Amino acid sequence: MIRLGMGASNSGIEAERQAVIRLDNISRVYGQGEAMIRACDRISLSIHAGEYCAIIGQSGSGKSTLMNLIGCLDRPTSGRYYLDGVEVSQLSKSRLARIRNRKLGFVFQRYELLPNLTALENVILPMMYAGVGHSLRRKRAEYALQRVGLSDRLHKKPGQLSGGQQQRVAIARALVNRPVLLLADEPTGALDTQSAQVITQIFDELHASGMTLIVITHSQEVASYSQRMIRMSDGRIVDDSATPAAIPR
Repeated sequence: MIRLGMGASNSGIEAERQAVIRLDNISRVYGQGEAMIRACDRISLSIHAGEYCAIIGQSGSGKSTLMNLIGCLDRPTSGRYYLDGVEVSQLSKSRLARIRNRKLGFVFQRYELLPNLTALENVILPMMYAGVGHSLRRKRAEYALQRVGLSDRLHKKPGQLSGGQQQRVAIARALVNRPVLLLADEPTGALDTQSAQVITQIFDELHASGMTLIVITHSQEVASYSQRMIRMSDGRIVDDSATPAAIPR
């Protein structure tokens, strides 16, 4: 978030309110003719800095397709997508890959850690592709693992960690390039109840620190921890409202 000093202008205030993501009439269509499927159908959506949102829906609702579009893993058939103020709708695959690495942090249901690397090495990996210097890579990785409570597991490989611990390594990895948006796809889907609660608590702490988060889930309970719940059905947003967690206590 931008800190306003003496003599701050209205333009500074507007910059603070700028949408991290803005989708203008986005559609993603697969197939043709009678076989055509509108996985996302003319979606318009803005999410601002510091928001904690859940995108919820059953299988086939379009939420996974929307996640792929927001995460620059796919491109829309039509419409415009602005990420951190830059239109990315029709960028080349190589430019999308660079933006993903620098602007976005991903957390997946199955962790996606490399089994032969330690927790520290897994967290360092994205910084190598981003060109971060060697000494700074290690400092950032150690800090990120400390932030998720794994300072004592730096040199453990995924097979030596519990599922909840592996997911925390994945969250640390998602944070090290200082993304503008953390995107989590069913982050508690493979975890027991206690481990899932630890992950949701970490997300709460990240949100409190100013991080922008989007959680993709089919679980009403997981979505209830967010500030804003965006419900999808048949490729469209059918509800977009504040959750009880957004109400000041």
